[in-house]
Amino acid sequence: MENIANVWDWSFFWQVFAFILGIVASFIMIYVAIQAVGLLLKMVVSAIRDRN
Repeated sequence: MENIANVWDWSFFWQVFAFILGIVASFIMIYVAIQAVGLLLKMVVSAIRDRN
């Protein structure tokens, strides 16, 4: 059996992986930012309600 490491082009694999990760990371950051703003608004609203 041949050496399997020669079958894969690992530099190409890691370039594609980094490219996909770069695209997905921006969408993840948008999602995290939306969640953080939602949590902040929830805390502000609850603080205003508790004050009254």
